[in-house]
Amino acid sequence: MGGREKRMRPPKALLESALDLASKVKAKALLVLASTEQDLVPLLSENGLKLVVATTDDHLYRELKKVVDGGALKLTFLPRGREKKIVHAVSCGLSEGLFSEGDRLVCLVGEGSISFDSIFVHEVSGGESVFSLIESHPVHRSIVELALELGHPRAGGPVGSAFLVGDERAVMKNSRQLMPNPFKGHRISVVDRKNWDLLRRYATFDGAFVVREDGRVLAAMRYLEARADVGIPVGLGTRHRAVAAATSVTRAMGVTVSGQDGVVRVFKGGALVAWIHPLTRRLESLEKT
Repeated sequence: MGGREKRMRPPKALLESALDLASKVKAKALLVLASTEQDLVPLLSENGLKLVVATTDDHLYRELKKVVDGGALKLTFLPRGREKKIVHAVSCGLSEGLFSEGDRLVCLVGEGSISFDSIFVHEVSGGESVFSLIESHPVHRSIVELALELGHPRAGGPVGSAFLVGDERAVMKNSRQLMPNPFKGHRISVVDRKNWDLLRRYATFDGAFVVREDGRVLAAMRYLEARADVGIPVGLGTRHRAVAAATSVTRAMGVTVSGQDGVVRVFKGGALVAWIHPLTRRLESLEKT
């Protein structure tokens, strides 16, 4: 396997069972959370059933868009647990119009080294994932994607950084410039990946980015001055505490990148609500549901 960890392939019987079950329950689609195209070969040749595939892999997503009839979903992250993965993928499919409320789905999903090892039947009810606001919101999604790249750059170590998005007037009121603002008077959007090299450059400086709800970067190198009692885990540094405090006194969403291990953390309402590892892209939700 060229030094790569050997993966277990899903058994053919599991694929056949999923297709048989889909027919029996009159499913509208088969949803597959996959990590390799090879896992899908037996399914791609089937007719009469809408196939939707979700993945966090960029290359696989591009390839799947060419061959999957029902559609491909590019996920920024995946929660831990099979059922939570399904709920998250379904919420993203809803936002992209691939599913409708009331649809019955048969889902193939797995954990660990197996791309999928379990079959679920899922009734689409709408608003499934607490983090669909990130996946379905182009600005939030772009910031998290950029943060994950800063956490695991192609060369060098993680780039510690911070972003505040939304409620920009309140954020600016509760912060000040450390150095002249390089984005003042410019229309630079975080949604346009062409701007990411520029944003990476300023991410190496102290301070936070302030991003408008429509994606326009209003400022970099902002010193966050909000003072609030926040309940964040012991061991997180001043960057995380400052972002948590800023989200406590504003309606902004905060995103931080750890300069030590590259972990991306999401803050809302003064609390840490999730963290994502940049390598596995596995999301750990800390929100109460």
